[in-house]
Amino acid sequence: EPFAVLLPDDLMIGKPGALSQMITSYNQVGGGIIVAAEEKPLTEVKRYGVVNPGAVKGNATEVKGVVEKPATGTEPSNLCVIGRYILQPEIFAILDKQERGAGNEIQLTDAMAQMIGKTPFHAVKTDCSRFDCGDKVGFLHANIAVGLSRPDIAPHLFAILKDLV
Repeated sequence: EPFAVLLPDDLMIGKPGALSQMITSYNQVGGGIIVAAEEKPLTEVKRYGVVNPGAVKGNATEVKGVVEKPATGTEPSNLCVIGRYILQPEIFAILDKQERGAGNEIQLTDAMAQMIGKTPFHAVKTDCSRFDCGDKVGFLHANIAVGLSRPDIAPHLFAILKDLV
């Protein structure tokens, strides 16, 4: 069966949630592979899987290709894959071959790219706020943003932050 992968270093907050929005797109485009994506400045795309975009329908962009961590100047767009995926079980046979890609690692992005043309593949821009918790500052940013969004915490947190600054 299709399944979802949620990378823990990407915190996505919204209503409906990112995965819910992706499932809606999955049903609208006829299944296949769905990845969450967001546009990034060209100076940052070298850290991501980058989409070679096709036709756009609503918040879903057809994926004609995807390049993991492209060298500066070779990126096909600034639409980057972020840590939410709906995948098909066939991906495991590709990953099982253990072919190494960027960083000499087995890349999920490379395996997904091998499925282009065999199954529908779309990148979905959600309405969620995304926080990259993969480093200390990003983790702190996420915690502060969530704290400030909560009426029961925000006044106290704001006072602490104001006092520190």
